[in-house]
Amino acid sequence: MGGRSYYENPASDLLAFFLNPTAEHGLGDLFLSTFLKCMEPDHPQLDLHHVDVHREVRTQKQNRIDLQIQGTDWCLLIENKIYHWQANPFPDYENYAAGLGKNTLLFAILSPNGNSDAKGWCGISYKRYCQALRENMAKAYFVSPFSKWHLFARELILHLENELYKLPMTEDQASFIEKHTDEITELNKLASDYRGFLQQQIREALSEIIPTDSLRLKDEGWAIRCYCSQWGNSNLALWREGQNFMVTAYLVALTDEQRKCAITIFHGMKHRTEGAWLVWYPQPGFETRVKAIKEVIRFSEFFNELFRASPEPVQPPKEIFQAGN
Repeated sequence: MGGRSYYENPASDLLAFFLNPTAEHGLGDLFLSTFLKCMEPDHPQLDLHHVDVHREVRTQKQNRIDLQIQGTDWCLLIENKIYHWQANPFPDYENYAAGLGKNTLLFAILSPNGNSDAKGWCGISYKRYCQALRENMAKAYFVSPFSKWHLFARELILHLENELYKLPMTEDQASFIEKHTDEITELNKLASDYRGFLQQQIREALSEIIPTDSLRLKDEGWAIRCYCSQWGNSNLALWREGQNFMVTAYLVALTDEQRKCAITIFHGMKHRTEGAWLVWYPQPGFETRVKAIKEVIRFSEFFNELFRASPEPVQPPKEIFQAGN
């Protein structure tokens, strides 16, 4: 029984990696959008730009959820099943999800037979998901450069199609796990180290224009947020969309004068509103990290200019963001 969990965990780790649209694989939201379409072809349109993926999330009752995927206003929980029976505490999972404050909650069980014994949980078979992935991967080869991650994804799909979790394991399936054990183990560490490196580079770049004691960086999963005590809750976000780096300005609680100033400063850039927030972002993004960090510096200088005009002291930023907002 322990052996089954051994094989399930690395496979779930790999799925988490490929389900994250901003991970290094360069496939964007291919794995995630394909999964959502397998759940329900007419599912509500979801924003897949700001997505945070986590493994083994604990509920308040200390039950563990295999995969949690959060977007701006939605959350998807996935149980990855080896066994043919489903004895998970699904009501506890649902209560946990309800506490996240998302407008849309989705639940799915990925298993060899695609059945679901839990009300409200969509059952998806490996075969159905992998067939859809194969079709979409074939299209992706024509629009993005081939990489080692394309090959790795293709191998993963092949072994899922062969029902990786169905015991007894074949020699080929066992070899796949053994061959990639080190890569799977290092995957999360590599991603964590990279994000730490990215924060350090941003901090060093901004140190010349923002006092160290005023600057705060926060890793929100989908983006690195940059705060300054003089900006109030307004902030900058650096994130990935496919192969590009994106920089987005989030402004809130502006005076009429500041709003006019912001429109002038960000003239010509793309913009939108998100509730009380004014959002500006250059398109189509930046091909390199160096160019994106230079844009963060430029935006920070804009923010400094904008908030120097504030007639009243600005309060320190509050912890008001959830991942993906």
